[in-house]
Amino acid sequence: MTDATVSTHPLRSEPRLWVETLWILDSLEAIKPLREIPLSLGLNLILSEPVNGSTGHGVGKTAFCQLLRYALEDPQWATGTSLRDELLHSFPEGAVAARVHVDGEIWTVVKPWRHQRQYRAAKDTDWQALARDEVPNEHEAYVAALNHKLVDILPVKRLPGSGQSIQWQHVLAWCSRDQECRYLGYYRWRTEGTGFSLPAQSPALMVKVVLGLLDDASVHHKLKQLESQLGKTQEVVAELKLRPNALLAHVKHQLATALGQPDGSPFRSLDLFKVESLQGLARQKVEGYTEELRLLGEQQPQIESEREHLLVQRAPLAQRTRALENSIQQIEAAISGNVDEVERLKKEPESLQAHFSNQCDLGDRLVSNCQYVVERVETLSLNSVRNVAIRTKEVGKWQQSLARLRGAIGVIEQEMRPLSDRLTSLLRSLEETKTQEVAALAACRRLEEALAEYDLYEGIISGESEWPELKQHEDELQEFQKERDRLLLQFRQQTGKYTDRRKTIESALDSLAKQLPGFSWAILREDESRPFRMGPPHSAALAVLETLVGDFVCLADSRHQESFHPGFLLHDSPREAEMSDPVFWKFLSAASGYGESIQYVVTTSTNAPEAFKKYVRLKLGNHRTSDLLFKERIGLEQQSLEG
Repeated sequence: MTDATVSTHPLRSEPRLWVETLWILDSLEAIKPLREIPLSLGLNLILSEPVNGSTGHGVGKTAFCQLLRYALEDPQWATGTSLRDELLHSFPEGAVAARVHVDGEIWTVVKPWRHQRQYRAAKDTDWQALARDEVPNEHEAYVAALNHKLVDILPVKRLPGSGQSIQWQHVLAWCSRDQECRYLGYYRWRTEGTGFSLPAQSPALMVKVVLGLLDDASVHHKLKQLESQLGKTQEVVAELKLRPNALLAHVKHQLATALGQPDGSPFRSLDLFKVESLQGLARQKVEGYTEELRLLGEQQPQIESEREHLLVQRAPLAQRTRALENSIQQIEAAISGNVDEVERLKKEPESLQAHFSNQCDLGDRLVSNCQYVVERVETLSLNSVRNVAIRTKEVGKWQQSLARLRGAIGVIEQEMRPLSDRLTSLLRSLEETKTQEVAALAACRRLEEALAEYDLYEGIISGESEWPELKQHEDELQEFQKERDRLLLQFRQQTGKYTDRRKTIESALDSLAKQLPGFSWAILREDESRPFRMGPPHSAALAVLETLVGDFVCLADSRHQESFHPGFLLHDSPREAEMSDPVFWKFLSAASGYGESIQYVVTTSTNAPEAFKKYVRLKLGNHRTSDLLFKERIGLEQQSLEG
C-alpha cells in the first residue's frame, strides 16, 4: 500500500494505543492467571481452526474481544450479551487484567466483573501487585489518560449539530465494532447504539474529525443550525400559502351558518339585482343592524330623560318618607326609654332637628322658628325620655303621634307608587335596549369582519393582495437562503484545505483494493453512508467488505501525524462476513506489512496459512475444555459462548 502524497511530518513508529498482554483471572488472590494472552504491535491473530468437523465456533473469540474492550474502559463491553452473568456464575471473584500502552505510558489495569469500586490501575507495575492492592490505585488517572491522550487531542471537541462532546467510548466503538454491526452500515458500531444524541449524523462527523478531515466545526455547526431554521421556515411558508384557501372556505362556512344558508350558496351573485348571494344577504343584514343600532341609539336618550324627570318628582316624596320614618323611630325609642338611640336618630340627616338651619318653604321661615316643629321636638325632650313618670304620662300622646305619622307615610307611598312602577319599567327598557345594542353591534361587526376577511383571502389567492404574515416569512426564507449559500461557499473553501488528507486516505484505499482479488479501484466519499467504495461490484457482501477495508485503511492512516486515530483496531471474525479465503488472507497479508506502527487484532475460525502462524497469539478450540478461552464452558447452564 502506498501513499499518494508525502507528509511533511515523520510517520509515527508506534500507535497511540496498544495492548501488550491480556490476563484472565479466576480470583484477585490468584498466583497465576487462568489464561495469559500476549499481544504485540502489528497483526495479532486469535485463531480457532476447524478440526475434525468442528467449525471453530463457541470457543470464546467474541468473549475475548469483549474482555479486551472491558480493559479499555468500554462501558458497553457486555451490553446485549449474557457474558457478565456467565462470568459471575462461573468465576464470581474473577477479573480481567491488561497491560496497556497509552501514548508512551505503560498502564496495568485490573477490572473485576463483580464490583466497579474494585477497578484498579497503576503505571509500571504487574497485575499481581495491583490485584493484591500492594500499589496505590490510580484507576481514575488511567481513565483520564485515555481521554487526555486520545480524545482531548482532537481539534474539534463537540460534534456539529448536536453540540455533544466526543467521548472515548465513541472512538473505541469505531475501533472495535460489534460483529453484527458490519452488516448494518459503516457508521453502525454497537448493536445497542453508541450513545450519540444524533446517531444519523454524529458518527460520520466524528470519523472526519479523527481522520483530520474536519478541524474547524464552527462553519459546519452554523450551516446545520441554519438548515434547521431554513427547513422550519419553508414548512411555515408552505403552510401559510395553503392557509388562505382553508380560511376562505372557513369564512364562507361561517357566513352561511350565520345567515341560515346552505354551504353551497355562492358568495357573490352575477345578477346585480339579486341578493341571494352570501355577500348580498350579509350586506342586507349589516344594513338592518345599522338601522337597529340607530333606533336604539335614539330610544336610550328618551328613556334616560323621562327617568331623570320621574326621579326629580319622586325625590321630595322620598325625603318626606325618610323624615317621617325617622320621627317614628325616635318616638319608638322614647317609649322604650332608649336615650342613646333617640340621640343617634336626632343626628341623622332625615331628622327634624337636622333641618333647623333650613328654610321652611311653606311658612317662609327657618325650620327652627316653626311652632309645629318646635312642639314636635320638645315632645321628645331628653328630660321626658329619661324621667319615667313623665315618659309614662306622655306615652298615650306618643302613640297618637305614631298613628298619625304612619298614616302620613301611607298617603305618600300611594302617591309614590305610580312613579316607582314607571321608573322600574323604564330601567327594564333601558337594560333591554343596551342588550339589544350590544348583540346587534357584535353581529354587525362579525358580518363586516367576515366580508373583509373573505375579500382579503380572495385577494391573497388571486395575487391582488399581500398577506403581511406570509410576506414576513418569505422575506425570512430569502435571507436564510442567502446566508446558507454564503456558508456553503465558505464550507467548500474550508474543506478545500483537506485535499491532501483526502488524497492520502483515498490512495491507501485504492492501493489496498487493487491487492484484493477481483477489485481494481476504490474511492473515498466521506460524506456518504458508504464512505469507502470498491469496484467493480461483484458480490452481495461488498458493503461488508468495504466496511472492514475502510476500518483498516483508517488504522493504517494513523501513522500520519495529521490523523488522530488511536492506531488500534479490533475485528471479531471478519472472515465470517462472507469473505472468501483468498480475499481474507490477501487482506491480512497487506495488513501485516505495517509492522509496529499499528496494532490490529483479528479473531477468525479459519485455517491459517503457514506464513501467518507467526502472528497467532492464541489458539482456541472446542475439542478439549482446556482449549476454551476460560478452560471450561461457562454460563448459567454451561452453554457455549458464541464466537
